[in-house]
Amino acid sequence: MLVWYIAQRIPRGIALLLNFITIFLTIFLLIGCYNSSQDSTFLVRYQINSKSSFYETIQSSFKQSSTTTGLEKVKIRAGFMGICIDKIPTTYNLQGTQDTHICYPRKNLTTTSLYQDLSIDLFTTNNKNNTSASLNVLQLGELTSVNVIHPYLLMATIVLTIIMFLSLIYVIIPGLPGGNYMSLLLLILSPTLVLISGMSAVWTHIGIHAAHKLVPAASMGMVSVYTGRKAASMMWFGFAFLLVICLILYGLKLKELRNGEDNTLVPDNTSANKASQPPYHNYYSSDSSSYGTKA
Repeated sequence: MLVWYIAQRIPRGIALLLNFITIFLTIFLLIGCYNSSQDSTFLVRYQINSKSSFYETIQSSFKQSSTTTGLEKVKIRAGFMGICIDKIPTTYNLQGTQDTHICYPRKNLTTTSLYQDLSIDLFTTNNKNNTSASLNVLQLGELTSVNVIHPYLLMATIVLTIIMFLSLIYVIIPGLPGGNYMSLLLLILSPTLVLISGMSAVWTHIGIHAAHKLVPAASMGMVSVYTGRKAASMMWFGFAFLLVICLILYGLKLKELRNGEDNTLVPDNTSANKASQPPYHNYYSSDSSSYGTKA
């Protein structure tokens, strides 16, 4: 009996385990590049292309000041919630320190000293407006995190995944009231999560690969773009796990329907019905006894 009881709950246990893993995958994906310990979980990485024909010009542009010498080697990693800058030269005064690595929140980077120092003036036109063309790899990272890839769908996925995890625990524990309604909630929540997670994954995938294809061409080969394979793997594995959970829950529901065990929409009113029924047997027995007495 115990073995059969455990075997019946193995699919839900697998769904619970996958749900638990998905929560951690999506959370670590969201906080990627928010601090130095999570800089390997980046979506896109930008850096000056050392093989470009303009590389020597860019290098000499940074050498014009002793404080910016060597900045052409920096690497910009863009994530959902932050941007990390690596390979900063030790000669650069980074907030009074000689750190070679720093991470910023994804917004308001224009106030940092690195944002101004990484801007490269390529050429200036001698017309009345005196306009100039500049290139800034840090600005590219900011545009990617703020305007191209948004974290809101991923945030919604995390919140709903936690709700589904708690609902699965409630369903697995026997004897708790309202289990049928919680099962119905899971049947609604699981495909909704698959839809939202899929939209987030596709949107992020398109944004990453659009940057990978467009930025090198738009910058005339001066900027190299690399996609974050770790972040992409975490994103698609999270989506796949949510899809498997949805299939498990609906597979269990189809099995219950096939066996005639589906009680999802049937409330437990057995005791209430019994209490509301009139005592026909007692009624007639009392009448008969009284009639006999009168006779």
